[in-house]
Amino acid sequence: MITRRAALALVPTLLAAKYARAAEPQGVLHRGNRFEPASLDPHKTNTNYEANIIHDLFEGLMTYDAEGQVVAGLASAWSISTDGLRYTFSLRTGLAWSDGVPLTAEDVVYSFRRLMDPKTAAVFAQLMYVLKNGRMVNAGTMPAEALGVSAPTLGTVVLELETPAPYLLELLANAFAVMIPRHVITKAGDGWTRPGAMASSGAFMLESWVPQARIDLVRNPKFYDVAHVTLPRVAYIPTEDLTAALARFRAGELDMQNDIPLGQIATLRTELPVETRLTPTLLTYYLALNTTRPKLADPRVRRALSLAIDREVLTAKVLRGGEPPAYSFVPPMVAGYTPPQMSDAALSPEARLAEAQRLLAEAGYTTAKPLQIIYSHSANLELRRIGVIIASMWKQAGVQASLFNTEGRVHFANLRQGDFDVGFVGWSADFNDASSFLYVLNSASVNSNYSRYHNPAYDGLLAKAAETENAGARAGLLREAEEMALKDQPIIPLYFGVTKNLVSQRVVGWRANPVDVHQSRYLSVTR
Repeated sequence: MITRRAALALVPTLLAAKYARAAEPQGVLHRGNRFEPASLDPHKTNTNYEANIIHDLFEGLMTYDAEGQVVAGLASAWSISTDGLRYTFSLRTGLAWSDGVPLTAEDVVYSFRRLMDPKTAAVFAQLMYVLKNGRMVNAGTMPAEALGVSAPTLGTVVLELETPAPYLLELLANAFAVMIPRHVITKAGDGWTRPGAMASSGAFMLESWVPQARIDLVRNPKFYDVAHVTLPRVAYIPTEDLTAALARFRAGELDMQNDIPLGQIATLRTELPVETRLTPTLLTYYLALNTTRPKLADPRVRRALSLAIDREVLTAKVLRGGEPPAYSFVPPMVAGYTPPQMSDAALSPEARLAEAQRLLAEAGYTTAKPLQIIYSHSANLELRRIGVIIASMWKQAGVQASLFNTEGRVHFANLRQGDFDVGFVGWSADFNDASSFLYVLNSASVNSNYSRYHNPAYDGLLAKAAETENAGARAGLLREAEEMALKDQPIIPLYFGVTKNLVSQRVVGWRANPVDVHQSRYLSVTR
């Protein structure tokens, strides 16, 4: 409860925020962005919340349009060899960084080499193993110069692949594949992302960053398409407290907000039907089980934890945003692929619970000696609510779960370091293909395989699929790999994602799309 004295104490702060907002130039877009970014270095990030900002600051050879379709970025044209192993890109003429330094093919070569350099420890480097010698370069067994990327001229980039990758252009539109400023990084080192040091290749430049408060971007006058960028400024606001974010949106302090409190969706559909945007997307929410922990190394325990979760109750009674229950890791919307289903889907809730109890007893856990685990999640009320529900379901099976929450970037750092038992994760596709999800469980995916799943047979199927040109045969190999992983249960799929955006009617140009990418260059604001 807020006392009258506390409420009066808030008045000066609220008034200051109001008048500070009023003093801003017209047309500023205020974007609620869920979490404080851990970094603005495209090679050091791994969440959509960081990618939102990076897409505004930087651009790759390819990019996304307002509809979420892959289109030409820094490249104006490209050609593909008949065997699908060589892509030749022509850069736009007159490209420059925001500080006026020419942007050339040599910057592109540098960007890919840095991405794959093992010292960079880029989370998404494994996605570029499609590049010739990519895996070996990233493992440190071959020099960066051996990577399949070259610059025959200052305006031409050639990418050579290990195997055909029909999804390559889509892959190159991702935030980790943007171009970064070699001339700034060699001078400033790790401090290159600070305001005043950074040089941008995208539609906006970094003006200021006040931690846990806001990140301000301004229009980049050197951007090749600046004539079509309407917004003069963008402010990214971390909104980890979704209830407070909703209040700020209703008050007009936020023009956009990229998540909604679970308990408010039905109300918002009625009260703000135009502003509430719910869109199916290529996204799976799941629990990562740390298989290096002795109690979770037992597949019977992992299977029991999955069986004890009633996904229908979770989605219909708790989430209530139209999210489908997940009995596979790969969403059913993925192109050219039909995911296998865990056997959980065919069992009644009572049968699932009984089997969970049987497996736990078989693994040596009883009422006198219950399984005790720690459930980790990012610190906000919505994720805590999900955790409480899941913990109560596990309790029925005899499992004692303690909830542990931390700031979003700390949570993901703990996952990467293996400092957890069970961790809540959301994984969205980097490209529309089953392998965009399944590579997460590859033993070589050290930065995203939070479960530390290691199965040589699984890895072998993914490797064979990567070398298979026939689409049907390739999909069959990927499906076989997913069936294997679902049986081993290093993760527990919970539900498939529906993006939940609040978009003010003041915002012009926002388009719903399955990748949920909304670059500020396509938006404008009317007051």
